[in-house]
Amino acid sequence: MNVAISRVLLIEDNPADAHLFGELLREAGAARIQLTHAGTVRAALECLASGVYDVALVDLSLPDASGVDAVVHLHSAYPALPLVVLTGLDDEAMAARAVREGAQDYLIKGRTDGALILRAMRYASERGRAIDVLQRREEHFRALIENALDLIAIVQRDGVIRYASPSHQRILGWRADELIGADIFSRIAPEDCGGVRGALEGEDNEASFEYRFLRKDGTWRTLESYARDLSHLAGVGGLVVSSRDVTERKMLEQQVLQAQKMDAIARLASGIAHDFNNLLTVISGYTHLLLGKMLPADPARGDMEQVARAAERAADLTRQLLAFSRRQLVRSGIVHMETLIAEVEPILRRVVGEGVDLVTSIVPGLPPVCADPGQIEQVLLNLALNARDAMPGGGTLAIEVSATTLDEESAALAGVHRGEHLTIQVRDTGMGMPPEVQARIFEPFFTTKEPGKGTGLGLSTSYGIIRQNNGNIRVESQTGRGTVFTVWLPVAPEAVSGRENGARTILLTEDEPDVRTVLETTLRRLGYHVLACAGAEEALDTVKRHAGDIDLLLADVELDGTNGYELAASIRAARPPIRVLFISGCAEGAGGRETSGVFLEKPFTPERLAAAVRDALARPAARAVTPPG
Repeated sequence: MNVAISRVLLIEDNPADAHLFGELLREAGAARIQLTHAGTVRAALECLASGVYDVALVDLSLPDASGVDAVVHLHSAYPALPLVVLTGLDDEAMAARAVREGAQDYLIKGRTDGALILRAMRYASERGRAIDVLQRREEHFRALIENALDLIAIVQRDGVIRYASPSHQRILGWRADELIGADIFSRIAPEDCGGVRGALEGEDNEASFEYRFLRKDGTWRTLESYARDLSHLAGVGGLVVSSRDVTERKMLEQQVLQAQKMDAIARLASGIAHDFNNLLTVISGYTHLLLGKMLPADPARGDMEQVARAAERAADLTRQLLAFSRRQLVRSGIVHMETLIAEVEPILRRVVGEGVDLVTSIVPGLPPVCADPGQIEQVLLNLALNARDAMPGGGTLAIEVSATTLDEESAALAGVHRGEHLTIQVRDTGMGMPPEVQARIFEPFFTTKEPGKGTGLGLSTSYGIIRQNNGNIRVESQTGRGTVFTVWLPVAPEAVSGRENGARTILLTEDEPDVRTVLETTLRRLGYHVLACAGAEEALDTVKRHAGDIDLLLADVELDGTNGYELAASIRAARPPIRVLFISGCAEGAGGRETSGVFLEKPFTPERLAAAVRDALARPAARAVTPPG
């Protein structure tokens, strides 16, 4: 690049030397160059303050600055000004030092001519401009790095940190000076060090890896990093590591995977419980029918009673599975947590025992939630039992209830819909749980207790209850540092309306033949007229053909090709009013329950069926059924 030079500042205290430089430039054909002469550094600074110069020729021996001081002053005041040093024969070493202090070149007096002066000035100007461009680029990239959202670091292969961007303080809490010179492995989770060490020490020039980094406040953040080896570049000396904090993303991914796993297990449990309930209904129904025919002294009566009790115990097991799978019958109502906990607290104190200090903290004036109060009590009891077992030597169990409003982001992290929620936290000071236990804590039949000392259904039941009430439950725990269960329940939008109901001639609709037979037999023995149908189509046809009144529809919620809600709506449209009694081992859909009448959960005894039918008959008939949605 041929740089044009038009204005030159000559800083020389010897007038003869100054005149000689002017003559040499004119002889070299540079008469158009405007040469300004200054005899001191002070005079030169005044010239620079009032005008712009392409280059300055600086003598190293001036009245107000000897040696390299002139260069230091000028370069400090005008770092972009190219400087060419003028020195005597025996001052070449000082000239070289001046170059290190900011000068671009030097000339030896007595060994120069006009062409050499012009070449030195052009070189100085070109080099000065190149340095200026590099400095601007450096400032540009420094600004990018220092304001980057990602973490940028330079790390040696042995793990020593050579550079850390300011974003480390914002994201991880560490100032750059606290990280530079430190060993990166001292702040990485021990179980992740092997993978990071392999990435840094590997032969590949590039590597991607994920690990947990210790934040200054003692928490762990998950970082996703990409490293590139640039140690061959001057000023780098290591691998440039660009990292991003993916903690929240990993949490959401884990929550989605956990939710998918739990949903799959819930579907399996629901299917098993549904089929098992049908079998138990048949077993229990026929057992009680036989018992009704037996005399008290019958030798086989004791055996039949054992069968009946076994069926009841099996029914309890299926009820817990249905609670986990969120297909349990729910009798929702307006629940005031302050009142509920006050009522259940004495029971909880007896359950946890004298060695555990139970502390409750409830914010006054909390809004109510819409839930089944009995189920919420069951959740609190299960969590209290779990905490007690985690504190065999005693400790503290704290139950804290407060209200919170969740936005989209916080609701996503909590696994619920946005809006107002009650937050229930159950904390213990027990032994805590390792991550592998936390990952399975809500699975049915999973337990860490000794065989025979736990069914593994307590927490899975609690999980199903909370999910069925449109909330969520999460666990946080560290080995040796206790456990916290957090429950979110949505605030009730309005009070639940009362249920409606009842009848005498019964239209029975059940697609399981064995269940239908035992129900029909039981109802007839109770004195009811029964129209038994195997499905919705047959039931609708029966309604059209039957000349008399049909007072009660007794229908399974789940029917082949439709469901009990849709059937009830169709029958009411054709022949209102009619009372409804739903039966199910797998009930769902809160939308239909509140206007549809009485529910009876499979399996049930003839006595419970009779009571449910009487309850349905005692209520006024409803004219509309709202299908679940």
